[in-house]
Amino acid sequence: MTSSSRRRSGRTTTGASSTASSGATTRPFSYLRVSTEDRDQDSSLERQRAAVLREGVAQGDLIIERESGRSADRPGWQRLLAAIGADEVSTVFADRSDRLARDLYDLRGFYATCVRAGTGWRFWSEPWLNSDAPGAEELRQRAAFDAEMESRKIGARLTRHYEHARAAGSPVARRAPLGYRIEGRGDDRHYVLDDRHLAGDLTMAGAARELVASVLRWGTTYSGLRHWKDHLRAMAPVHDQALLDRCLRLAPESAGGWLEGAAAELQGHVAKQKNERIADDCGKVTYRRLPWDQWELSRDRHEPLIDAATARRVLHQLETNHNRGLAVARGKQAVSAYPPSLTPVAFCGACGRRMRQQSTRKGRRPGDPPYRTLRCSGAGSAQQLCNQPGIAERAVIYGMMPLLVAEADRVSALMLPPLATGSAPVDPDLVKQIERTRRLAAETGLPALRQALIDLEDRAASQAAAIEQDRSIEQGRQAAAEQIRNLLPTIGPDIYTIPAARRQVLQAIERIEVTDGRVSHVVLKG
Repeated sequence: MTSSSRRRSGRTTTGASSTASSGATTRPFSYLRVSTEDRDQDSSLERQRAAVLREGVAQGDLIIERESGRSADRPGWQRLLAAIGADEVSTVFADRSDRLARDLYDLRGFYATCVRAGTGWRFWSEPWLNSDAPGAEELRQRAAFDAEMESRKIGARLTRHYEHARAAGSPVARRAPLGYRIEGRGDDRHYVLDDRHLAGDLTMAGAARELVASVLRWGTTYSGLRHWKDHLRAMAPVHDQALLDRCLRLAPESAGGWLEGAAAELQGHVAKQKNERIADDCGKVTYRRLPWDQWELSRDRHEPLIDAATARRVLHQLETNHNRGLAVARGKQAVSAYPPSLTPVAFCGACGRRMRQQSTRKGRRPGDPPYRTLRCSGAGSAQQLCNQPGIAERAVIYGMMPLLVAEADRVSALMLPPLATGSAPVDPDLVKQIERTRRLAAETGLPALRQALIDLEDRAASQAAAIEQDRSIEQGRQAAAEQIRNLLPTIGPDIYTIPAARRQVLQAIERIEVTDGRVSHVVLKG
């Protein structure tokens, strides 16, 4: 099956699978997305699921996500694009085009990826945007633009709403923290203690207080949360299984964020500002978490869950655990400064077994790397499977340098020469076709010819971009090989004495073979 016929079959297939020329079987996929975890979105999701199952899509090929369409960093979305690129998809089904993405460039990239792979797309609420709809190119571009603009307007409205709610001292979170529930609407929105019964004579507010006490007793969030969950599982009778499951699903990371609320919500305050907005010279905005004592609060907005003394103890415990974690991280960093061993890449050239560390001792002077010796792992066994002698790690490092330079020369020689600089060449026949179509479109003014001219110009731009990308890749490979060839003869001492230099070089080496107490062969990765 040719590429053009496969493209036509992909655009007209509704439910059945199709087979590409390579023999791989393609099948229809469906992408279902809602923006939030609200229960109001569940009905929309069920409606989308029922519609796509009627199209014959298998249950395993349904991709369901609860993510914002403004970002392309969505696991399900990336899985769909990867499947299209691997020629596994015949048709993509969705409710509307804005369910795929709310970004103009993301939608354009999706359409281009489908066209290159011969994959069709169908929207059952917007059939005029389907891949086989006549004259739909301009409509698709307009719909993608409208989806992004609508998302921007929603974001602007939410920003104004949050600013007004913070100024009024109302909570802006969709869900109340553990131990509270939300009452009221608008400016009257506020937290109240959650008096729903959980298990035994324990309410949700009481369970939250017990979690605080457990963390203070056991000293860490992880241990306190684990003992708290064991206590809840042992309680009977259970009044609300859904609430109990919510408590048992609480993760240590979420519990740590909830405990930070001891500086605000758990004391009866509402945090108006927890992060500092930082904009760089290029206009990129980032946010930095402020220390607890710098939070901007609306005080005494609801009934406190814990008193001020308990809140101070919780914050002190969190700070102590944080400092302890920093100390552990610094210790690991100090360990990473230790020169890495060559055993992961060192092999015996006689028998092929991995080299092992035979002995080690500290350097003679402070700051010197440790003195290590390597030997074939078969030489130390009771059967004496290999009789190769050992070799000092320093001898391996200095012995592999000439071979490493020669290997870099070999890899560089295998690479193609860089393409000539200048404008990327485009197919001459395509250029002539563009000129002829432009002349006919100017003479007749037919919309079909104008659309054909736009398609031809897109093809020419795609060819030029692909050629330019190949040129940049080859030039990058040539520059990397040249840099390795020029750099390696001068960094021998650094590889032995500086851990970072050794680690960087080892990342590029796949195998070092040692024979008769000397380095015999070096292989670079790739």
